[in-house]
Amino acid sequence: MSSSVSVRLIIAVYKNTTFLKKVLDSVEQQTYRNFKVSVVEDGNSEVMQNFIQSIQYSFPITHYTQEDIGFRKNKILNVALRDSQEDLCVFIDGDCVLHPTYLKTYVNHYDQETVLYAKRTNLDEKTSTKLLNSNAIKPSKWEMILNGSTRVEDSFRLPWKPIKYKKNPNIIGCNMAIPRHILNTVNGFDEDYEITGYGEDCDIEWRMKKAGFKFIDLKFHVVQFHLYHERPEREDQTAISRKMYHQKMEAGEVFCKNGLLKSF
Repeated sequence: MSSSVSVRLIIAVYKNTTFLKKVLDSVEQQTYRNFKVSVVEDGNSEVMQNFIQSIQYSFPITHYTQEDIGFRKNKILNVALRDSQEDLCVFIDGDCVLHPTYLKTYVNHYDQETVLYAKRTNLDEKTSTKLLNSNAIKPSKWEMILNGSTRVEDSFRLPWKPIKYKKNPNIIGCNMAIPRHILNTVNGFDEDYEITGYGEDCDIEWRMKKAGFKFIDLKFHVVQFHLYHERPEREDQTAISRKMYHQKMEAGEVFCKNGLLKSF
């Protein structure tokens, strides 16, 4: 591992400061230290602004906001990317608590031609509440199993396990690390996606794949815990985004028109 690899940790949030506090506490415990944090808010909440101004951590935090007029996550992601030049951009959500070796592991496998990713353990309500009300960062595996958390196997860190290159990666936007070179090649995130539920992560996946970049699945290496919250039903909205996604795949344009740079 080289400490010369600079990292920008980009945390996508929407209003929930309680969750963000726990996430930032886990960032404070990272064993790898050459990073900066961008908190990207798809909105402009006064509560979030006051929270960001009141906190103090050992790492720099930049807060990006935009008008709250619907789902525009990709737009605010690109705003933060235009303002950063780090070698590796790591993307998480503001409800995802990180294992202390999270950034270190991504840096260990950094290669500017390779997309890195992993899944997450989904905490049940009881385990999530206990974690939020404690100083701990890692929940008990036994409690996760007893209380009904899902994907508990993804919470096991087994660094001796071989890594796997994937032809069909199925990445998720809350746990991926993309070199700046790759983001520039595909022009970042496609801001045409303005309906939640589909497209913000799988769109950039197919474009990176079509551009010829490799993908490594870091299951059992990169560990992340997703805090419990209710998830609204969005199938009607997802159908609209899915249709756009397939239309864009058929068009086959790797360098999206409405991304970091505008070409329309």
